[in-house]
Amino acid sequence: MDFLNDTNIDACTEYIYSEDYLDFIFRYDDYMFGIYETFIPDCVNNINNRFLIAYKRSVDFNEKRIFRYGYNSVPKCYGLMDTSVASVVGADTVRRISGLALSGQNTIIGFVDTGINYTSEVFLKQDGTTRIKCIWDQSEAVVGTGPKKYGYGAVYYEDDINEALRSEDPFSVVPSVDEDGHGTFLASVACGNELGDTFTGIAPESDIMMVKLKEAKKNLRDLYLINDDAKCYSEADIMLAIRFLLEEASKLAKPIVICIGLGTSSGDHNGNSNLELFFDLTQNLRGVCVVSAAGNELGFGGHFAAERKINASARAESMEIYVGPGDKGFALEIWGNAPGVLSISLLSPTGEKFSNISSIKNDSTVINFLYEGTEVYIENIAVERQSGDQMIFFRFYKPSEGIWTIEVSETVLGIARGFDAWLPIHDFLNSNVMFIRSEPDVTVCAPANARGTITASGYNHYNNSIYINSSRGFTRRGDIKPDVTAPAVDVYGVFSTGNNLIGKESLYTRKDGTSIACAITAGAVALLLEWGFNKGNNPDLDTPTIKQMLIRGAEENLDIEYPSEAWGWGLLDIFETFEAMRETN
Repeated sequence: MDFLNDTNIDACTEYIYSEDYLDFIFRYDDYMFGIYETFIPDCVNNINNRFLIAYKRSVDFNEKRIFRYGYNSVPKCYGLMDTSVASVVGADTVRRISGLALSGQNTIIGFVDTGINYTSEVFLKQDGTTRIKCIWDQSEAVVGTGPKKYGYGAVYYEDDINEALRSEDPFSVVPSVDEDGHGTFLASVACGNELGDTFTGIAPESDIMMVKLKEAKKNLRDLYLINDDAKCYSEADIMLAIRFLLEEASKLAKPIVICIGLGTSSGDHNGNSNLELFFDLTQNLRGVCVVSAAGNELGFGGHFAAERKINASARAESMEIYVGPGDKGFALEIWGNAPGVLSISLLSPTGEKFSNISSIKNDSTVINFLYEGTEVYIENIAVERQSGDQMIFFRFYKPSEGIWTIEVSETVLGIARGFDAWLPIHDFLNSNVMFIRSEPDVTVCAPANARGTITASGYNHYNNSIYINSSRGFTRRGDIKPDVTAPAVDVYGVFSTGNNLIGKESLYTRKDGTSIACAITAGAVALLLEWGFNKGNNPDLDTPTIKQMLIRGAEENLDIEYPSEAWGWGLLDIFETFEAMRETN
């Protein structure tokens, strides 16, 4: 059977939700050449002409080689990256200049997040109808018709939502609920209505699309040993969500900016995850722009770096990892730099040592520490497909409290090229786990390292200081990320959890996080899309063009050297972007 063309996607629904099946992401070239003969899936879901998702029964999967079909074949797990700021970024100014008068009309802001409280007053037009064009709720519990191309969840369009709003019990008609409130908050900040002097989003007249992600399966969470309480979403579901938003925007023939307030520390931090490569494919689409959050990982000790050494034929580095009490387990990734070759030794808190575990060939091993009662799974990938670098993956089961030491030896002629190691984002950890000697740079989370995104870090707009947890760049190969910095501290937006806020009056709260900076930047991009497309000033706008426009208008501090690992090219200011264009003209 030709799985790429003949699969009945409706038959995939069981596999998409069932814990008895694992999900894999393949590129077509990898799948057709080499993997196709050995990996026979139960069902396939196409993302686009480059990527597909394959579902395979768990019992058919050999866990001794997790990445048997490639490191990137296993979806990464993404977590959430959590006063009106319109005046701070210049949005209220461009709204009131008669020659601009920008508010986001006839543009779309698409969100891939926890859902949206569609009953909130900030998402309603003056006549009480919705500004939301569609909601794809991927969760299993909802009722309705899912996208035929994807085979799961339910889609509710504008007419469905308006019918719900007319009902005495809206959630009986459209039962999609934002239990967490993260998606609702971001949408309110990016494009909530202008309510007199009390509240406004950056682009208050833009249309809205929301994909409410289903949470990752337990078998994927267990693979990465993720904290049971953490919100966690599969890369596969995110990629399908992006495709859905692009297709729906195309149907309406409107430009779209996609806001990604999610992130992960998994991957090479060079933009080579599947999701990041997917964004590279969209970056030159006219009328499409993707904005990502840099992440909130600074200060949590999640990154270790060993720098290059010239005229060194070998090097040895010791990475010490502190593990707090009662930890259930955690994952760890070490990334080398080709052509360097890494081998490792592992030392437990009580002094038990295992040496020379990994080498130049693909291999896996399981180590049991007698006194600690700890099991460590290690898999070495000599040449990871996308990056070309060596990657060593660890899973620590029930690690005992104390200092664990990984000794890394690198052998190469002429230059010891160095290596990096990352723990999961701090929300995914079960207890306090950190590198004793950590490095704050190169902590921007995927997908924000992608060339095809605009990456927003965060700052405190009350005192112009960097947000204390805002992840820092650059990428591992030195590409400039983040691009701009936007408000991320004590930002005012809609508070919503569950369906407890039915009706026109909403509650408001203040939150921190680079996902909020991402939403603010997405709102600013919507204003540029309105100016370019809908007012006919530049119908060729795409992600690289918009990025350069924002960079030219970014506000710089004379005491900081730009580009900066923390600030990128400076503070987001959409008014100054137009000022820069006026001066150029």
